[in-house]
Amino acid sequence: MSRRSSFGYSSYGSRSYRSGGYHGKRNRKNKRKKIIIITLIVLILAAAAALCLYFFVFGGNKPAEEKTESTPQTSQQSRQESAPQSSQQSEVSKQESSEQESSKEPDLEGSFDGNVFVYDKQGYELFYGSEDSAKKYAAVVSSIKKAVGKDVNVYNLVAPNHAAFGLPEKYLNTMSDEKENIDTIYASYSEDVKTVDAYAGELAHKGDYIYFKTDSNWTGLGAYYGYQAFCKTAGLKAVDLTSLSSGSIKNFTGSLLNATKTDSNPKGNKELLANKDTVVYYNMKNIESCKLLENGQTAEKEVPLIATFAEGSNAYSAFIWGDNPYMKVKTTLKTGKKLCIIKDSYGCAFAPFTTANYDEVFIVDPRYYEGNVIDYIKKNKFTDVLVINNVMSANTEIRLKEIKSIIE
Repeated sequence: MSRRSSFGYSSYGSRSYRSGGYHGKRNRKNKRKKIIIITLIVLILAAAAALCLYFFVFGGNKPAEEKTESTPQTSQQSRQESAPQSSQQSEVSKQESSEQESSKEPDLEGSFDGNVFVYDKQGYELFYGSEDSAKKYAAVVSSIKKAVGKDVNVYNLVAPNHAAFGLPEKYLNTMSDEKENIDTIYASYSEDVKTVDAYAGELAHKGDYIYFKTDSNWTGLGAYYGYQAFCKTAGLKAVDLTSLSSGSIKNFTGSLLNATKTDSNPKGNKELLANKDTVVYYNMKNIESCKLLENGQTAEKEVPLIATFAEGSNAYSAFIWGDNPYMKVKTTLKTGKKLCIIKDSYGCAFAPFTTANYDEVFIVDPRYYEGNVIDYIKKNKFTDVLVINNVMSANTEIRLKEIKSIIE
């Protein structure tokens, strides 16, 4: 049977098919073609493999190289960008450090000379009031409001003393907190008493000459800041200090220096003695008359508001002639308001300023006044009452007894 295929004659079993003839030549050609094609394919695959290997070895490292090259640039740029910020932070740190250095308290030591604490050539009274004594004082002030009735305004000003603003923290920590004690007083009224925050005003000006160095009182300037606080509470316009003329008394040596005098040291503490004070007073306008009842006297006398002749250890007495039973001041104003001041010595420097706001000011010192001040207030139709004591006297039993003695 013929085995012709489409490619011509062929016999799968014949020798000629297996080994030569037309089919043999064609097969050899096909083999050559296959070899060439295979070779080309191998070369292409080899070339492709080589190219892949190149990109894998060299191309893969290129980003790393770029990254490596860009790292110093980025780092340098980062340093350049951060340099101004670091510089600013450094300047801020230097400034803060400078401020901290300047705000450091001087490395000074204080000591007691008798009952006076001497620090940085100044005398201080250390405060040891209590919550209980503060509440007792508030109760006495409340009783004044209850006695005068709803038609009379009652104000209470408790003045901080010099220690609160002049001593460093290491000594303040050994005392009672003045601000806390004053706040306790102001929070403990049983009646409608209006509080005067003199503490804030003194604190705001603690760098000024607001307390004496040799005396327990505040200066005329310190009293003025207290007066401003009173006007704020009472809704009054405080007189402008620059509109007033002033005078001064030099070489004032006050009560704290006097308290250090002993038989062995007749002139008192040497540091305080070398740091004498100056009393500055202000001349008030619109004064019509001023009548004073002095200690040991039975009759009033006409006097100027300021005792300009005072000197030496009595120079603080220039303010309303010091501590006396009472002083009556009438002004030329027509406000319809009258003020009664019940005071300790802090009220002496304070009282003159109030003549700029009232038709009449009646100034009473409970230590020396004889009579019932409530009756006087009602009889003379006073509109306002101000109780003013420093924080030391406000926390003493004797002060409470003195106030009670003129209101009961």
